[in-house]
Amino acid sequence: MSKEDNFPERIDFVINKLNGPSEFARQTGVTLSTIARWRKGEAEPSRPNLVRIAEATGVSIQWLATGEEEPKKTIERSVERVKALTEEAVTMIASYSSINVSAGFGSFNEGVTKPDGQEPYFDSLLQSLRVNPENCAVFWANGDSMYPTIDDGDQLLVDLSKNEMKGSDKIYLVQNGESVWVKRVKMKWDGIDLISDNKEEYPPIAISGEDAQNLQIIGQVVHIGKSLV
Repeated sequence: MSKEDNFPERIDFVINKLNGPSEFARQTGVTLSTIARWRKGEAEPSRPNLVRIAEATGVSIQWLATGEEEPKKTIERSVERVKALTEEAVTMIASYSSINVSAGFGSFNEGVTKPDGQEPYFDSLLQSLRVNPENCAVFWANGDSMYPTIDDGDQLLVDLSKNEMKGSDKIYLVQNGESVWVKRVKMKWDGIDLISDNKEEYPPIAISGEDAQNLQIIGQVVHIGKSLV
């Protein structure tokens, strides 16, 4: 068996050093079902996923992919560094998985306003973002119109206190009627344009001046957590 074929052993090694699949899933964002498939050799991560796993665990991409280059002592040191992170203080942020945040064209929502869960965020990250966790909420993107900035399924940390437009370089969660979008917002003399990053497939959504009165900026997206599956 080649070193490449030993990927399940390498993923097991890193998972076990992080105290098991649950902690590995929490730190990387990978679902437990996907981890189980990797451990059984039924699937392997794509290169972007290898990059994210390497960043989360401190091992090299080459070692993950081929089993070469990185000696175990280096891995042990990297794992100890990652384990130290698990002791860092976290804050639970209210989450809204039931709200369909469309990163494509508008999608219908039933007006769910109460949080239906919580997501952990490191206090150090929240401090670096200069946000008050009490003003934040977590949503998930649905669609590909903000690609490559936001992928389908990405986790969005939104600062609800930043509900006034401060420039088209920012990304906002906006609501118009029963549709919620994640877009860049551009003010015009006769209305507002909701701009997608995937401009080739999604032209701007033009909101007339009259309709713009009903447009609500829910908050500014301050952090994007990438989905690995």
